[in-house]
Amino acid sequence: MIELILIRHAHAGPYTSPDEARHLSERGISEARNLAKTLLDYPLPDGIWYVSDAIRTLETYQILADKPAEVSNDWYHASGPAYLEKLSKSTSACVYLVAHNPSISYVASYLSGEQIQMDTANFVHLQWPTLDAWDEVTQGSATVKARF
Repeated sequence: MIELILIRHAHAGPYTSPDEARHLSERGISEARNLAKTLLDYPLPDGIWYVSDAIRTLETYQILADKPAEVSNDWYHASGPAYLEKLSKSTSACVYLVAHNPSISYVASYLSGEQIQMDTANFVHLQWPTLDAWDEVTQGSATVKARF
């Protein structure tokens, strides 16, 4: 089985900095903390964490997880199809991705076959119970295990 856990960063502050340098707003900190509390009661599988290097995304991740992560600027600039291409090269059976709209919503919708709009600090857990490799994943083939 392979799994993908998508998390959109929490709400960011005003556009007073370059976009990548924006920190979480007070609302965003609260959103991320609320998601962290929700996840305490959710059975999270072990997996690799991919995180955009934008400040708000890193701050969201730091509130949610105490695990090593692969941090990359690629997730900030990539389109939804580019996200899919990067994910298809993963060797981990479970991937966590903390990233941005519109690309993260595109990935959730494309893989699930449902229209999924990920708001700030949203979580979508996708599964493929019968697949063993990311290159086997196709459009609309995922099961949505959880969404909040």
